[in-house]
Amino acid sequence: MNKRESGQALILVLILLVVGGLIIAPLLAFVSTGLKAGQVYEEKTDELYAADAGVEDALWKIINDDASLHGLVENDSHSYTLTQQVNSLPVNVTVTKLSLIEGLLSQDEYKPDRPHEDWGEFEVPPEQVTRNYDEGWVEYYCDITFTYIGGGNRQLVTIGAFFAPFPGDRNLIEAPYDIVYTPVITSGYLEEGSPETKIASGGFAFIWKWQETPARGPIFNPDDTGVVSFRLKIDDPDWSYSDCFLWATFKEQDISYVTNAPGLYKWLIKATAGDTTVRSVVIEDFGALSILTWEIDPPE
Repeated sequence: MNKRESGQALILVLILLVVGGLIIAPLLAFVSTGLKAGQVYEEKTDELYAADAGVEDALWKIINDDASLHGLVENDSHSYTLTQQVNSLPVNVTVTKLSLIEGLLSQDEYKPDRPHEDWGEFEVPPEQVTRNYDEGWVEYYCDITFTYIGGGNRQLVTIGAFFAPFPGDRNLIEAPYDIVYTPVITSGYLEEGSPETKIASGGFAFIWKWQETPARGPIFNPDDTGVVSFRLKIDDPDWSYSDCFLWATFKEQDISYVTNAPGLYKWLIKATAGDTTVRSVVIEDFGALSILTWEIDPPE
């Protein structure tokens, strides 16, 4: 035993230096990576807030009937850049005016350039709700009441009811049941599989379609009122609809027309700042807006 322990402190110091060398290098690399990641997250956050500001600016223009949007027709777009940068970033915005039934009916099923909003009057389904938290569902009882106030004879082609928001999974939506028709809105000549459940931006719709009907097929005369009542069930007891709009299409001499409540539009807003894009679909309902979707960096 070396009582003086000469040289042993040097060995200990060398060991600590080796261990420190092994630890310090990766530790510094980790700290550097963390700092870089923090900078990336900060930049992404700045871009996200800036792009969201672009969406908010577009919403303001829609609500206030901005002159740049006033003359747009369906599928027309208006693009602009915010007058001031947000978080030192330029923000580019594109606003597109869409048909309410975009994605619900194909263009060969109606003529989007022949709207006849004054042909019909709708009543939005009343909110008669039953919620069952034990079994995990919510049920709505709905009446679609439609009065045809146009002139002449028209064949009814479709009636649709759109609900938002989308509950997140198509399997949560049960097809409408306990359907009752009035003589004016007849179940005769309905297409097989009707009503159809169809998913669209931010929501879903039930669509009733009639096949080619006799000469006086389903026809609405002035002041005639028709009702389709049904039950709607969603397998999520917390779901409730924030928006509902109704429409109908008619045919006369092989020309189709669409009617819906006036003042209702759907808008697609896309705002980009840096490498970040925010996209939103909203419904305009007589000056009030309902957001159907809000997506960050959506797929093209």
